[in-house]
Amino acid sequence: MRDRKAALVNLSLVGLFLVWANAFTFVRIATRSLTPANLAILRFALVWPFLFLFPGLYRLRKLERRDWSRLLLVSFLMVVGYHLALNAAETRVTASVAALTAGFAPILTGVLSALFLHERLPGRRVAGLVVSLAGLVVLVLGINGRIELTSLLGVFLAFLAPLCWSLSTVLSKPLVTRYRGLDVTVWGLFLGTLFLLPWLRPASLVSQVMTMPFIAWASVAYLAYLSILLGYPVWFHALETKKASETGMFVYLNPLIGTASGVLFLHESLTPLMMLGAAGILAGLVIANPLADR
Repeated sequence: MRDRKAALVNLSLVGLFLVWANAFTFVRIATRSLTPANLAILRFALVWPFLFLFPGLYRLRKLERRDWSRLLLVSFLMVVGYHLALNAAETRVTASVAALTAGFAPILTGVLSALFLHERLPGRRVAGLVVSLAGLVVLVLGINGRIELTSLLGVFLAFLAPLCWSLSTVLSKPLVTRYRGLDVTVWGLFLGTLFLLPWLRPASLVSQVMTMPFIAWASVAYLAYLSILLGYPVWFHALETKKASETGMFVYLNPLIGTASGVLFLHESLTPLMMLGAAGILAGLVIANPLADR
């Protein structure tokens, strides 16, 4: 029974990251019509009304007072930190570059898990981080043949996104051991959406929404309902049964599928130097793979 449950969790995570990996392409499409802040606000505005259905359907637990400070930080990181950084990054670099940079999430999750949760940190994960960082430098050089401020800022923001995600994953682990993953998800999305309000500019949002083409609306719907409303409960449910570093392993699907999606659907090109950098990033991820320790 335990093996079957573990297999179902792993299968759900594979499906989840198939959805999330393609999200980089849809973010790139949506940012052609929306500012980074407006895209984040619209995504979560579409999800927010559904959050009010969960308390009645699933009897959400109220969090104890001691857990609220942690929940607030997790909410800010996983909504504001991750999404604003990623959206802003994809106005400066391609979806493929953003997807490759997001591949750092499992390594960062492992390092942060060792720091905050005292999980074991194999030496190969540190080595993998060094190799992947070297690959990232080569990737930046390959974008325009030299380091430019726009590309450098875009890659920095693309790196900041998985850093925020990894930190929120690690910090949420104590919460999902005391509560259900669904409790943490709904409360986190509810509070995280409120944290976006300082970036709300009604006139700008309305103006852009009124002129959005169908492809932009379809992209936002994918990002809201599949990536968030369906994806986040699956993610936090997985955290209930697996180590934070083990769940981070599935993010390895992001750079591969996300890059392929950008090339196939957006016709993005990869220069030889960019491909060399991508190979370096992926090599670092393979070296850091915690499953290789078993």
